[in-house]
Amino acid sequence: MYLSYSICGHRKDLIGKPHIRNGVLGGKTLARIQYRPEIDGLRAVAVLAVVLFHLDVGISGGYVGVDVFFVISGFLITSIISADLKAGTFSLKSFWIKRVRRLAPASFAMLIGTLLLGLMILLPSELMSLVKAQLAQVVLFANYHFAYRIDYFDPIAGLNPVLHSWSLAVEEHFYLLLPLLLCLFYRRGRRAVLAGLGGLLVLSLAYSIWQVERDPQPAFFLLQSRAWELLIGCCLACLSSHSVDLEKTSVFRTAICFLSMTGLLYCFWSYDESTVFPGANAILPCLATAGLIYGTQAPNPITRILRLRIMVGIGLISYSLYLWHWPLIVFTKLGFTSEFTWPIATALFAASFLMAYLSWRFVEQPFRKRTWLASNKRLTYAVLSLGLAFVVLPLWIVELNGLPNRYDASLKDVVHAGMTSRFRTDTTQEIQTRGLPKVGIKEGKPTFLIWGDSQTRMISEMVDALCLESQMTGYIATRNSTPSLLEMGVGGRSDQQEFNEAILAEIKQYQIKNVILVARWSAYLKPKQGLMSYYEPPVFDRAFKKTIDSLHAIGVKVWVMHQIPDQELDISRAIMNANKQGKPVPFGISQRQHENQQEPINTIFQRYANYPDLEFLPVVQFCFENGQSLIGTHSAKYYTDKTHLSQIGSEVLIRPVLEPVLQEISKVPQPDSDAQ
Repeated sequence: MYLSYSICGHRKDLIGKPHIRNGVLGGKTLARIQYRPEIDGLRAVAVLAVVLFHLDVGISGGYVGVDVFFVISGFLITSIISADLKAGTFSLKSFWIKRVRRLAPASFAMLIGTLLLGLMILLPSELMSLVKAQLAQVVLFANYHFAYRIDYFDPIAGLNPVLHSWSLAVEEHFYLLLPLLLCLFYRRGRRAVLAGLGGLLVLSLAYSIWQVERDPQPAFFLLQSRAWELLIGCCLACLSSHSVDLEKTSVFRTAICFLSMTGLLYCFWSYDESTVFPGANAILPCLATAGLIYGTQAPNPITRILRLRIMVGIGLISYSLYLWHWPLIVFTKLGFTSEFTWPIATALFAASFLMAYLSWRFVEQPFRKRTWLASNKRLTYAVLSLGLAFVVLPLWIVELNGLPNRYDASLKDVVHAGMTSRFRTDTTQEIQTRGLPKVGIKEGKPTFLIWGDSQTRMISEMVDALCLESQMTGYIATRNSTPSLLEMGVGGRSDQQEFNEAILAEIKQYQIKNVILVARWSAYLKPKQGLMSYYEPPVFDRAFKKTIDSLHAIGVKVWVMHQIPDQELDISRAIMNANKQGKPVPFGISQRQHENQQEPINTIFQRYANYPDLEFLPVVQFCFENGQSLIGTHSAKYYTDKTHLSQIGSEVLIRPVLEPVLQEISKVPQPDSDAQ
C-alpha cells in the first residue's frame, strides 16, 4: 500500500517547520517538494484506524484507513514525479528502483516471518493457503488472488496472514502506470495533465459505483475500481503545484480542515462491514483526506495535532505497522483464540508496534540509507533471488500437501482431511466428449446418477465404495458452485445452464431412471456467494420445479438430500485442543441453529412433499446427537472445512442416508440400453 513512504524523508529538525530542499542542476537552482510532517500524522490516523478495526475494538469503519493511504500516496508520488519532470531529472529506472529499495526489504521480512510462523502454527491446508497468497504477492498479483478465490476450499480465504497485501498490489499496479501517464500528459502541458488524470478519475469512479453493485469482490480488490482514490491525490498535487498565499487562504483552509476531519471520523465510526464499498461510499473519506492534505497547510489545531512528534513517529513506522499487525492478529486467532478480550487486544496492539519499530529501525532504515546493499545492482539481484525463492517454496509446499508430516501420524485425519477430485467434471465439453464419471463397477450398466455441486463431490468416494460393495454402477455429476437446477439465478458460473443441460442430455441418452440431487441448497438463497448463482426464493422455487418436472417427463424418479449442517468453529483446532486438554470432542452448531439456517429452503421443499416420484432424504437424525452437530472424533474430523464433509464424515453421516436408497434402486429392474 505504501509506495509513497519513501517520498518524505524524516528529519527531526523539520518537524513542525515548512522546509524547501534545494538542489542545483545545470547551474539552475531547483525547488524540490516541501516536507510536510502533518502528512505523516495523517498516515498515523489511517494506520491506527486500520489496526483498531482489525482488533475489533469499536472502529467499525476503520478499513477506510486504506483509502486514506491511497489518496496520500497519489498526492505525494505525483508531487515528486512532477517536481522531477519540471527539473528535467525524472528517470523511470530511478523511480522504480527507489520504490523497490523502500518497500521490498520490509515486505520480504514480513513474508519470511509469516512463513516461519506458518510452519509452526498452521495446519497443512492453511499453510498451502498462505504460501499461495505469498506467491501472488511476490508476483504483484495479490489483489487478483483474493478477488477471484478460485480455490473454493481455501480454509482461510478471509483469514489469511497476508490478506492485507492486496492493497500493496493495487498501488504497485498504479505506480507502474502513473509515471508513464504523467510523462505522456506532461509533454502537452499542465492542463493536459489535469484533464487526463481527471478523466481517468471520473471513469474509474463510475466503474467503481457500477461494479460494486454488480460484483463487490473484484470492486473491492482491483485497481480499476480503486484508481480514482489515488487519482484524487494526483489531481490535488497538480492543483497545488503553483504557489499560493497561505495567509490569505488560512481561514478557508482551517474550515476545510475541520469539516474534513469530521467527515473522516464519521466514516470511521459509522461505516461497517455491511456498508457497500468502495463505490459511492468511498467518496466521503477520500474527499475528507484530500481536504486534510489541503487544509493542514494552514496553522490550526488539527495541523498542530497531526504534527505532534508521537503522530509523526507513528506515521513514519506505519508501513511496517501495516505489514505486521495483520499477521500477528491472524496467527493469534488461528493458533490460540478467536475471541479477543481487552488484554489480548492490548497485547497485540503493543506487539504490532514493537514489530513495526524493529522492522523500521533494522530493515527499512538500513536499506533507505544504503547501509545495506548500497549498490542498486546488488539490491536488484537480492530482490530477484528472494522473489524466486517465494515462487519455488510455495510450489514445493503445495506439492507436498502442506507438509502434513509436521504433525504426529495419529493426527493425520484431523489435520489433513482433503476432498477428492477423482469424479469432478469441470466443463460441458468434458461431458460431451468423455461422458460422466462412473462409480462402482466400471464395466456395469449405470442405474443412477448423483448430481450436484461440491456437496456431491464430498460424498463421491463413499458412494463409489458403497457401489463396489453392492456390485452396482452409477454416474457422478459434480462441479463446484453449480447447483443441479435447470434455470439460472443471478450471477454464478456463466455456463451453468449449458452444463446442466448437458447432464440432462446424458440422463436421456443412457435412460437413467434414478437421480439423487445433492447440494448446499441454502447457499444459493444468499446473495454474492462468489461463483454461486443467487436465487430469490420464488426464482429458486420455479427452477426447482422445472428441474423436477423435466426429470419426471423422461420417467426419472428423484431423491433430494437435505443439506448437511454448516459449521462455525475451526474443527481441526477444536479437536486438537480437546486432545491436548484431555476433553471430549466438542459439538458443532445446534440442531436449532441448523433448522433456522435451513428454514427458507425447507419452506420451498415442503411445497413438494407430496409430489409423485419425489422423495426428500433427511440428514438431521444422522448428523446430530442430542441436538448438537457431530464434527468428529479424537482421531478424525468429519469435515474438511466448515461446509464440506471428509471421506470419514461421509461414511459416518451420509452413508446411512444413501445406502437404503441405493439398495432400493438395485432391486428395481432397469430397461435395456447400452452402457456408456
